[in-house]
Amino acid sequence: MALAQPRPDPAGMTDDLFAPPAPPMPWVPSLDSKPDTGNLKPESEIRGPVSVPGSPVSETMTMAQALNRAHHKILAERPESLVIGQDIATYGGAFKVTENLLKEFGRPRVMNMPLAESACTGYAIGLAVNGHRPIEEFQFADFSTEAITQITLNAATMHFRSGARVPLVLRFPCGGGLTFGSFHSQELEALFLSMPGLKALYPSNPQDAFNALLAAFEDNNPVLLFEHKGLYRRGKQPVAWDPDYRDIWSPHRVRSGDYATLVTYGEMVHLAGEVCDYFLSEYERTFDLWDLRALSPLRLDAIKESLARTHRLIVLHEGRRTHGFGAELVASLTEELFFSLEAPPLRLAALDLPVPFAPELEAVYRPTKEKAIDAIVRWMG
Repeated sequence: MALAQPRPDPAGMTDDLFAPPAPPMPWVPSLDSKPDTGNLKPESEIRGPVSVPGSPVSETMTMAQALNRAHHKILAERPESLVIGQDIATYGGAFKVTENLLKEFGRPRVMNMPLAESACTGYAIGLAVNGHRPIEEFQFADFSTEAITQITLNAATMHFRSGARVPLVLRFPCGGGLTFGSFHSQELEALFLSMPGLKALYPSNPQDAFNALLAAFEDNNPVLLFEHKGLYRRGKQPVAWDPDYRDIWSPHRVRSGDYATLVTYGEMVHLAGEVCDYFLSEYERTFDLWDLRALSPLRLDAIKESLARTHRLIVLHEGRRTHGFGAELVASLTEELFFSLEAPPLRLAALDLPVPFAPELEAVYRPTKEKAIDAIVRWMG
């Protein structure tokens, strides 16, 4: 019977990489899961994110707390959800992002897993293709390299190979600056996103982190959620229910300017803001600053419009420069606008070394405000 089937038609082949977009889930329009039954419609009547008048009251919280609240909301409202990982239950995770979830939702929904990332991820994939929507926390993003085959060959290619949906969130605490050394500090977006079939979000603030976990959870594809460890408790900001939480899949313009387009993501958004302040005060130059937020799929149209106006591009990221994610951004943004540029694109990134442990060495390895300013001044000259 197999031999009798016609040979496959390559038309539309690229459309099979990702599962089709899923409709928004009928979330209770508040930070918590306390529906006002007098105002909410039945689930069958809800077509997207809704807003109850007076409902979204903001609370001030850290990014770790915002992620914890998003976990709580998902577990409370979505019975197909569960959270797995190492030390996430009683201990609450290496960075306490899953703190108190076990107490409220119990062992079947919040489960510790053995120290075996490949096995844990394989189990999560099996859950995802059988009606569940698991969220897997890695203690450190670096340890995801133990599950490379499961993530990049099994989960990422499943829909293209067989049409099966894999609604799986993989949470990656990543990034340096905390003197954790080479095994606990890496940025791995360039490594993983060179393999097709993975989506990725990288929030830079508590509100975006809350939105990102909801958006990643309801996607029918494996989604990597990069969480910079230096942002978990870097101050508090207001977080509210956001009916437009799906906008996290598009870049956000943080500042408006006309001298250059500056593109970054994660913790580097904060560093870039300080750089913008410096050039405004010292050089009276303003930058169009963009927080990329979604690393895959890339939606760059708005940033291309910015670059067509400023004619100068700066890309800043914490990962290593050679073979880094910034190279893809530069290529994607300039291949159509190359002849309109008034300066060569500038890439600001880490050195091509393993992440050093000693703070004196790590400070030289990573991008800093001072190094970024020096590089941009030379570039301007």
